[in-house]
Amino acid sequence: MPVELEIRDGDPWWISPDIWVVPGQNPEGSAGAPIVGQSNFIWARIKNKGTSSVNNAVVRFYWADPSVGFDRNTAHLVGTSNVNLLSNESADVLCLTPWIPEYVNDGHECVLAEAFHSSLDPLPATPDFNVPTDRHVAQRNLSVVHALRGFFAFPFVVHNIVRTEQTFELKVMQGKLKELEPFRDRLGIDLPKREGQLVRTAFVESRCPVENIDDDKEASQLSVGVPGKGSRATTLSGRIEGGAVLVHVGQYRNDCLVGGLSVLVVS
Repeated sequence: MPVELEIRDGDPWWISPDIWVVPGQNPEGSAGAPIVGQSNFIWARIKNKGTSSVNNAVVRFYWADPSVGFDRNTAHLVGTSNVNLLSNESADVLCLTPWIPEYVNDGHECVLAEAFHSSLDPLPATPDFNVPTDRHVAQRNLSVVHALRGFFAFPFVVHNIVRTEQTFELKVMQGKLKELEPFRDRLGIDLPKREGQLVRTAFVESRCPVENIDDDKEASQLSVGVPGKGSRATTLSGRIEGGAVLVHVGQYRNDCLVGGLSVLVVS
């Protein structure tokens, strides 16, 4: 393909190492967690893997609730930038419009970016982002939360982007801290060295659950029905031991992984 724009996915695909946030007034400052109510700047690394150069490729930047299952209609456009790239060239592109995060879902938010050229390398004709299959778009849905005496809670929203009711399975998986190695300079904190253990999880309705998790509610999986074009809020609560833990929450429909989010839980 003459022009082939790409933003790299992560592993899992919703934690791209090529999207990051710089909090504060200086977009050239250090990367870190976005600060609610203040100016932040979003960056994305774009690569042209094609054999032809491209001028004025478009890069769009979005933010969304820390959710699973959203599209261009439910995400919020922050701003648009342009970039010129030679064949096999990469560039770090800044969203010139500052992003001022809102206090939703306790301040946890994810960011997305997409790169395309309207005629030489257009986007697919769908509102869906299709992150794992579309090289144009990538997602950074990684949050950092602190555990108190080993206990943590993370509220988020499950979206249904189609018009009919759907049932999703939410599954909790423990990742490895080494998966965050590509983020070492963009986490805003030192990458933890001590691997912990996820010993208990539960999905609860309360946004501020009590520290003691009911044995009857302990589960690493939840079946949730969501009305068409609707959403449902839930909270992942849990307990860790022995160090930091990377937690992945995958959203499945008919055993197919369709979305997800990740949480780095530190003591």
